[in-house]
Amino acid sequence: TEENVAELSIWFRGYPASVGSFVEGPTGTFTMTGSGTDITAQSDEFHYAYRILNGAGSITARVQSVDNTNEWAKAGVMIRETLDADSAHAMAFVTPGQGVVFEYRPGAGQDNVGNAGQGPEVTAPYWVKLERDLAGNFTASSSSNGTTWQPMGSPATIQMGANVYIGLALTSHDAALTCQAVFTNVTITDNVTGQWTNQDVGILSNDAEPLYVAVSNSTGNPAVVEHDDPAAATVDIW
Repeated sequence: TEENVAELSIWFRGYPASVGSFVEGPTGTFTMTGSGTDITAQSDEFHYAYRILNGAGSITARVQSVDNTNEWAKAGVMIRETLDADSAHAMAFVTPGQGVVFEYRPGAGQDNVGNAGQGPEVTAPYWVKLERDLAGNFTASSSSNGTTWQPMGSPATIQMGANVYIGLALTSHDAALTCQAVFTNVTITDNVTGQWTNQDVGILSNDAEPLYVAVSNSTGNPAVVEHDDPAAATVDIW
């Protein structure tokens, strides 16, 4: 009440809750949802489902479908050095309007490189494959039937540690929209461990939690005011 203060207003802003998910059902069919601005430039925003690969290996998947949240929404297979947003990675993906593309980041924090792909006439359902050899060469290929494969550009040499993250990735290319993709015929070869794990990469989000303010007087007795919204921490405007 000093200086005749009669009302205290506190403005706050949080982060929206994550929309990312990854479920299997029926057996062998994986449905992923995610948002994110893109997997490109020097930092990524996407949803990732992964296992751990040691050494050389490959991942193959049929991208059954991907929502057209943007013509550059991306659903495909990825090998990634870390779960940091700026990690080195390689990815072969299917888009709603730009065909199938092989892209990679040669080192942490570096610009993404668009290697090669097939034109916008190629859409899901379509197969993509990504392979890593012991020398750190990454090779991408695509197929309309899972039998006859076409290379996507030339191999990219990316130095990563022995243990890397290998799996399925999805970005909506529009942070305000939620994209869904369906994957089937997923095969990972060689020394792979762990169960499927999934998380957002590079996307800030909050859990739904109550928000309150407590102000104590000189005797230590608090007055507590709770926000009416039980998910106040997910409000992303002031």
